[in-house]
Amino acid sequence: MKRIGIALAFVFALAFAGGDQLVVAYQGGAVTLDPHLRNETTTLAWQHHIFETPFFYDREGKVVPVLATSIENTDPNTWILKVRSGVKFHDGTPMTAEDVAYSIMRAATHPKSQMKAYVGKVVSARALDELTVEIKTKVPDPLLPAHLDHAAVIPKAYMEKVGEEGFQKHPIGTGPYKFVDWLNADHLTLERFEDYWGPKPDFAKVVLKNIPQGATRVAGLLSGEIDIAEKVLPQDFARVEKSGRATVKQTPGVRIIYVAMDYWREYGSEGLPEGAKNPFLDPAARKAVYMAIDEEAIVKKIMGGAATVAQQFLAPVHEGYSPKIKRFPYDPEGARKILEDLGYGDKDGDGWLELPTKDGKRVPFELRIDAPNDRYLNDAQIAQAMASMLRKIGIKAEVNAVPKKVFFPNMTKGHFTLYIAGWGSMDSINTMLSMFHSKDAEGLYGRFNRQRYHNPEVDALIEKAASTFDPTERDALLQQAMEIAMVQDVAYIPLHYENVIAGVAKGIEFSPRPDEYLHAFEAKKQ
Repeated sequence: MKRIGIALAFVFALAFAGGDQLVVAYQGGAVTLDPHLRNETTTLAWQHHIFETPFFYDREGKVVPVLATSIENTDPNTWILKVRSGVKFHDGTPMTAEDVAYSIMRAATHPKSQMKAYVGKVVSARALDELTVEIKTKVPDPLLPAHLDHAAVIPKAYMEKVGEEGFQKHPIGTGPYKFVDWLNADHLTLERFEDYWGPKPDFAKVVLKNIPQGATRVAGLLSGEIDIAEKVLPQDFARVEKSGRATVKQTPGVRIIYVAMDYWREYGSEGLPEGAKNPFLDPAARKAVYMAIDEEAIVKKIMGGAATVAQQFLAPVHEGYSPKIKRFPYDPEGARKILEDLGYGDKDGDGWLELPTKDGKRVPFELRIDAPNDRYLNDAQIAQAMASMLRKIGIKAEVNAVPKKVFFPNMTKGHFTLYIAGWGSMDSINTMLSMFHSKDAEGLYGRFNRQRYHNPEVDALIEKAASTFDPTERDALLQQAMEIAMVQDVAYIPLHYENVIAGVAKGIEFSPRPDEYLHAFEAKKQ
């Protein structure tokens, strides 16, 4: 066996045990195996092998029944859900409406649940009989069936017996694979659930592997030690295709890579010189940065064409996408003039724009760009390219690219002035509530609105859309909110939509999903 690192030896040794095992390499790993705590793509993708939800999005973005068979609303705040019969948990016990109701309420009310953004409007869920659940919401939620894709069903009796700590050690769900072992920084081992209610997956055993380094994932793929590798980098495409051992599979994705800026601090913004005024409170300054970014060049040179230039935050497949919105033109000279007209011109003639300070002085317009270096395709390189573009208009930009485990907590705490990140969801309402609505005390709105963008008109449009059952009217409301936020307010700078990419070994049939959930149970033997 060709060695590519001691840390990989164990799982790769397993990979050669037989042709009935599949090894899948991800850029990250699951943070938790409790399905109601963490709303993060890789964590959810790993969990989906073990757990299922009442409804789920298919590859075309349609909401389809899974552990439910139907749902109807008897009034705007009441829904009746029919539970699929004949479904078993991994311990052999039957799934009932009691388990479904319990799971929905746990996702909606658990103190650490990040699923409240989806099911936080639920005030009660109760079993009416073995296969019927009544769900009540505090306000109308026309998209509740879609939102239930974040309410994984777990066995109530088992959770109450072993507690949360015991559940983490040995989770039980209804999914196509059963838990074997989990070393959270390294791998999750699973075996096929032979009593699974749906079509059984092709592979009897699966190892999901956390391999942050793209080069290591590709090395394992080409040596035969990995069967499917997530997020093959564009610079490795040719090598994979020429190897004869694997091929690159791509599909257009819904993940937007974007730029966000400090929207609330006049002074003390952490990515600017000490005491300097924050220029980005003004939408004109945000527009200037937008106009300084040559996104066509980023897509071509850094992404290798494995992305699509974004016109706005939502993707064209989303409800609320507005055809009226077009990118601001790439115009570095115009961008600099905007900043000069705002009073940030180069007074001392050293070539750098300047910022006023609280004590009346002027300092060079230095700007720290924060970004992860292990979360998105070529994320650190994108940040470096953006810094170079901003330097051309007189902003002394430098990059602080760090691992995602450092980056995201820092951004949540407000340790930034400008950062680059991504967002991917099939759900437009959740996107608008999470990213564009101002924060509320309950944590239901603005959960990932880290830069604290706020516009009461946008809030009102989003809230109205979120309670509107007519899809045409809802789409119009979301489009109006998007137009105000993206054009008038420049709430975010859209960069591009990432393609979803996977390297797939010969002899395996697999294609990635637009939502980036990489599911081993979708792989087939050729």
